[in-house]
Amino acid sequence: MLRSVWSQPSLSADWSGDYDEKSAEWFELFLDLLMVTACSSVAETLKEDLTLHGLIYFVFLTSAYTVSWTLYTGFHARFNEKSLLHYLFLYVWLVGLGGMVLAGEPGVTFTIGLILIRAAQLMMYSAVYFLLRRARPQAFIDIVFLSVNLGILCISLLLPSSWTIPCYVVVLLLEAFGRLIVAERQWFLKPGHSLPANIDHMNERYGCLVMVVLGESIVSIIINFHDPALLTLRVFFMMHLALLVIFSMALFYFTIQPPREFHAMRRSRYTGIAFGWMHLPLFPSLLAIGVSLKLVTAAVLADKPLLASHTWWLFSSIAASMAIMVIIRLLHFGGRHPSSFDPIHIKRIKYVWWAVICASPLFPLICAASLVSASGDSIDPIHALVVATAFNVAWILAESAMMHQLLKLGYGQLSGEEPTESSQPKETSRLLASQSQE
Repeated sequence: MLRSVWSQPSLSADWSGDYDEKSAEWFELFLDLLMVTACSSVAETLKEDLTLHGLIYFVFLTSAYTVSWTLYTGFHARFNEKSLLHYLFLYVWLVGLGGMVLAGEPGVTFTIGLILIRAAQLMMYSAVYFLLRRARPQAFIDIVFLSVNLGILCISLLLPSSWTIPCYVVVLLLEAFGRLIVAERQWFLKPGHSLPANIDHMNERYGCLVMVVLGESIVSIIINFHDPALLTLRVFFMMHLALLVIFSMALFYFTIQPPREFHAMRRSRYTGIAFGWMHLPLFPSLLAIGVSLKLVTAAVLADKPLLASHTWWLFSSIAASMAIMVIIRLLHFGGRHPSSFDPIHIKRIKYVWWAVICASPLFPLICAASLVSASGDSIDPIHALVVATAFNVAWILAESAMMHQLLKLGYGQLSGEEPTESSQPKETSRLLASQSQE
């Protein structure tokens, strides 16, 4: 059982970077279970309205859930808290998220859910303010922001319904951008009073939400059919291809994440903030892939061709996800590769490869254009999946081959330091040895 009704929170990290890794706790994973239902809800919203207005509304709803999720993730990445009091606050938080999912769209119930989440978060920071003296300056700023946002949301309940979404937008902008800008500029905070986040924990939690978003896609393609006649070889092949598309997107994301010492959050405040911001468009992009796969699945089950617009949705969502991952990669590695110690020919290879990486989001669009120009609205959904899968697999093989070759040559390390003799190829080592003897 719990050891205390309330206890003094502790910090999860320090600015020296010499702190223990912090894994996701069970209650954070419980929160992720609710996010699964949220992802399913907003995915159905997009599926029902594939227009530009539907896309904007879909991104807005996804951002509302993501920003709320980030509020608690940011709190727990800075503080360790496992008392009964904290769990009570967290339960209020979970009830708020559940209410948002039940409501499904902006309105009174959805607003009350947003209010409960911010109220619970306010109580968490208030407890930190009173129990942890070291954290008071920064906790006070968070309390002010949460109080302002709570006021805006409460006022929106008294205003006409046409004001509901604008009030939401103001709150989301304050939380997603305003609070981080204040933190970056160190406004209202004396030097040395800011608190770092546990980089390992934040990185793991973002990865967990990526898996939650992709998991919704898996649920949509691997379902139990009550009619055995639907389980044809074509359906099994469709499942295999769709699963490979989702798996490869997960592979793209997780293989670009570096160790703590090279992470964008440790590199500078600017890259750290940008790293968090880039996940706001990443999650709806990945979720749109799942929606597109639902459209493909429906076409296969109905034995109908895939519409050109649905083909564009599939490949455009893949392209958007890859474009965002390119930016995340630049935040981690931009300026580090090529390093100043690389020979000229290695630098040229790396620069060319960076150019190819930056152009990679265009390739799925080229694939879509080729399919549409060849078949119009009569595209075989299996053919579309084959092309998408072939591109993802080909890109994985190309990247793996390039990195393998650079590591083999001794110029693929992340240290940014001059390669040691043991990390260099034998020919280079002999040349350096002969030059030192001369």
